[in-house]
Amino acid sequence: MLCVGLGFLPTASLVDYEQSFSMPKALTAATGLDALCHALEGYISKRSHPFSQNIAVQAMRAIAPNLRRVFADPSDRFAREAVMLGAALAGIAFSNSSVALIHGMARPIGAFFHVPHGLSVAMLMPAVIEFSAPANILLYANVARAMGLADEGESSESAVNKLVNEFIAFNKDLEVPTPKSYGIDPGRWTSLLGTMAEQALASGSPANNPRAASAEEIQQLYKKAWAGGEESQQLFKEAGA
Repeated sequence: MLCVGLGFLPTASLVDYEQSFSMPKALTAATGLDALCHALEGYISKRSHPFSQNIAVQAMRAIAPNLRRVFADPSDRFAREAVMLGAALAGIAFSNSSVALIHGMARPIGAFFHVPHGLSVAMLMPAVIEFSAPANILLYANVARAMGLADEGESSESAVNKLVNEFIAFNKDLEVPTPKSYGIDPGRWTSLLGTMAEQALASGSPANNPRAASAEEIQQLYKKAWAGGEESQQLFKEAGA
């Protein structure tokens, strides 16, 4: 349940990265990838604008190169500070532009199977980015460049391929389980696909996605995410990509 209202808004917020040194690695992975998704969706959302996009870029630049570092060494002060700052910026970004299909699909996974929210998001990112990127190649290529995966002279198609593969690698390196390896009952997962797709659409977030997804397409994305992407994916076939 999403609780909203002025009573939930703080008068002030203290963002102190030193308080995160004792976070378990699994929590670092889940919250870090969720924050990175906040920045990504804050950038690609149909409701984004120059203000939210500029903040999202700064968030991605802070989180992407440092998330593996804080996972490997929770006491890495430089990386902790960068990821905490990036997470705060990402929150500002998506609060001004909303999230999109990944978050819309993640919520039912948490509701039905009690998967922590950040893990639900991470489980879906490779498949949903691969599905969405063809609708606006340049937009997703800019995400790849903000994350340091591609330079300005590289083709957008190549940049997007690297982006999809990076999130596959993130899930492997940060030990993110698939729905299957998390222990979700396959029969119950399959039986709830239709309901989860309907609830994802009803949340409104998928409407912000660059590529519209039908209920059937969302079910197919859930099926694709079930066992995860174990091999590199190549969206675009081009020389040198």
